[in-house]
Amino acid sequence: MKVQCIVPLDKKKSLVVLEGGETFPLYQGEIRRYGILEGGELETHTYHMIMEEVLKKRVKERALYLLKSMDRTEKDIRVKLNQGHYPEKLIDYALAFLKTYGYVDDQRYVENYIQTYLGRKSRKMIEQQLILKGIDRNLLRTVWEEMDSEDSDERSLIYKLLAKKKYVYGETDRKEKNKVMGFLLRKGFQMEDITFCMNHSPEDMEY
Repeated sequence: MKVQCIVPLDKKKSLVVLEGGETFPLYQGEIRRYGILEGGELETHTYHMIMEEVLKKRVKERALYLLKSMDRTEKDIRVKLNQGHYPEKLIDYALAFLKTYGYVDDQRYVENYIQTYLGRKSRKMIEQQLILKGIDRNLLRTVWEEMDSEDSDERSLIYKLLAKKKYVYGETDRKEKNKVMGFLLRKGFQMEDITFCMNHSPEDMEY
């Protein structure tokens, strides 16, 4: 296989670009050690040695490092490893390793995320943010159903937030009402639910 070009990434690393478009990052010393030259041939056995003995270990260590300080979704890790210019097959290998040992689990991530933000954000906003993180809509639906919590009801959440804001029915003035309404809108709740809850005390209404 022919080396199309070698592109510097920083002072220590360069991206080796093969004819056909495959790329992988190596340190400058490794490029010299394996005799990789721009326009030269990369022997098949050398290529496999790089993949198996160098990059497999490196991509796995990088994936584990990404989880060191925080839990992440599968998409998060894939994006980060892509930014490191690792070949797709090595990214798949790293993710398979993480999933085998339970280091990455999108369902667990969703459950923890919902438990953390339920009561602070609307269900709609929680779902939007999880979808942006690469969570599948079907998985979201499954988790909500399994949790089967009354807290998943939008109006229950609004009533809890109103209580935290010390909202007093029939006594809070218009200026304060508008501030509370704006706060709830920013949380992603629907105006219909907000106005209902602000106008009907939970003690007086079935909802």
